[in-house]
Amino acid sequence: MSTTTGSLRLTIPDNWYDLSVADESAENALARRLWDACVEAGIEEETAGQFTEEVRRSVRHARRNGVLHAAGVFEIYEDGPLTATVVAAMVTPPGNADLLTALTENKSGVDTWTRVSTVRIEGVGTAARVHGIQDVVMDDVTIRCAVMHTLIRIPGRTDVLVITGTSPNIAEADDLFELFGMITGTVSFR
Repeated sequence: MSTTTGSLRLTIPDNWYDLSVADESAENALARRLWDACVEAGIEEETAGQFTEEVRRSVRHARRNGVLHAAGVFEIYEDGPLTATVVAAMVTPPGNADLLTALTENKSGVDTWTRVSTVRIEGVGTAARVHGIQDVVMDDVTIRCAVMHTLIRIPGRTDVLVITGTSPNIAEADDLFELFGMITGTVSFR
């Protein structure tokens, strides 16, 4: 499924949801869809409430941080749920440091790590990539996640497009990094 926001185009897997982060009503609709999926899958109400609140935090966090677009997946498997999101945001690099340095600073606890590399994206060029296991803080709640940031310079602008894939399913981190890379590889500008 391809999705377009302004001049940004990104292709997400067919089983993913195209998530509106526009306002509180979009947040409510998304939370309701997630709740319904949990109930249908037979997940206990307390756990369904925790998943729903995680998604609400993610949407609020995204909206506050200038996200242009978001997409996500929530599926139930025999060994538990899979939750993942990909967000695209225009970011102005901090004046006193570069964005890559800010993303690689280890503010997390034990057993977290990051790797820095470059990747070539067809039609876009070379981009910087940071991936690893990090502690992500949203609304004062810390969640250990598999995280991949891809930083794309936009010609003629000081802003940088950052595409971030995140999932608390760290046992599947390698597969998630591959998936996040595949999704990011579809980015284009009209």
